[in-house]
Amino acid sequence: MRSHASRGERQLLMCLESGLPKLLFDGEALRVVGSETDRSKLVVTLDRWRRDRNSFPEYQPSKTGLENGYGHISIRSSRNDWFLNSETEQLRSFLAQFCRDKESCAIGFSMGGYGALLFANALRLRRVLLFSPQYSIMPDKAPFEAGYLKEASTLDPTLDHLEAMDGGVRLQGVIAYDPRLTPQDRMHADRIRALHPDLRPVALPFGGHTAVQHFAGTNITNQIMRAFIEGDLCAGAIRGVHGLVGRSSSDYQTHLKAYLAKRQQR
Repeated sequence: MRSHASRGERQLLMCLESGLPKLLFDGEALRVVGSETDRSKLVVTLDRWRRDRNSFPEYQPSKTGLENGYGHISIRSSRNDWFLNSETEQLRSFLAQFCRDKESCAIGFSMGGYGALLFANALRLRRVLLFSPQYSIMPDKAPFEAGYLKEASTLDPTLDHLEAMDGGVRLQGVIAYDPRLTPQDRMHADRIRALHPDLRPVALPFGGHTAVQHFAGTNITNQIMRAFIEGDLCAGAIRGVHGLVGRSSSDYQTHLKAYLAKRQQR
């Protein structure tokens, strides 16, 4: 571990010395940390875009995954770079070797959802829970996405390549997005589903990006992730709780009223 370690890195080091999490891949830009990684099934979580990012976020194990017999790995980035950097291919090779005898499920929000799809074959993914993932942020591939042009201008477009699963595997799971406030997220979902047609689209209007913003301050997102890990999640349940929470969410109601006002002006 580097001598100039951050507080989070020092905490991680103490955990490693106590035999808890394991630092599996340690790069300048990308890092993988895991718990109980000798298990045959893995829950994979991936870093999301962070406004105040200055390094790697602290590691938090998936308690639900561990309780249900899964190991857990967290793929993290020191930058808002969609995991596209000089270490991307090295990480893909590592994951392919590490997961060669395992099966995985993944949870990702926005950039994290993209990362899950970017490394899907290396991770041997079988199920995913994705909230507003991107198909690409490159203008040539996703001209409808204007939110990340600054980031896209610094990235290598040759690394930006999502692909279908190897061996005829059909990726299962849910891809949730807001088709009203962030219509570009629906376009991303459409392109992702062209590669993975078994993914269930779940439209969550007025949830924003990442479709569940109005769940903030509740434990509902964690409950959804728990149901997914336990294999007991359906699209209808997500839609139902989305609407139920929306009734008491000021943000949701503000978004809805603004949308309806614009419609009346057309």
